[in-house]
Amino acid sequence: MPIKDRLRIPVIQAPMFLLSGPEMVIASCKAGVVGSFPTPNARTLEQLEDWLIQITGAVEDEVNAAPWAINIIMHRSNPRRHKDLELAIKYEAPMVITALGSPREAIDSIHGYGGKIYADVINVDYARKAAASGVDGLALVCSGAGGHTGQLSPFAFIEEVKSFFDGEIILAGGMSSGRSVHASEILGAD
Repeated sequence: MPIKDRLRIPVIQAPMFLLSGPEMVIASCKAGVVGSFPTPNARTLEQLEDWLIQITGAVEDEVNAAPWAINIIMHRSNPRRHKDLELAIKYEAPMVITALGSPREAIDSIHGYGGKIYADVINVDYARKAAASGVDGLALVCSGAGGHTGQLSPFAFIEEVKSFFDGEIILAGGMSSGRSVHASEILGAD
């Protein structure tokens, strides 16, 4: 079942560095949108595990809660990436969004428990590589997004990616209203 079918509105609360934490994730999920956070926000592995216990405990019994997502930096410059991934697997994160590196080493283990994996991409070359790796979806990080923002227009980026990828597409960048969400759906984003 596509993640979109489990949401009140097709929105993912952005995994914002230093801002997103368990309270925001839980509130988002209970409101019917995907709550997410980047693993570096939990400063230690112990804190990350505490957050995952808190999140899973708060949303597992909520009938209409949306799924939650964990955002893992997969680049080799992140010495914690393997341990963060182990915790995502242990707590069966419904969605794993990889950033700044190949999602390849996470795909089989996430799919092994039924989770979905998405890759943040900032250009067409990265999108092609991530799509070829077997991800469920791509998060197209366009101009206007925070963090490691892309430079492409969502119009051009979605059009090009849809020519070679038929998985789920998340559009990121400068959206803050229902009009933006509706426009992204018209462009072809999920």
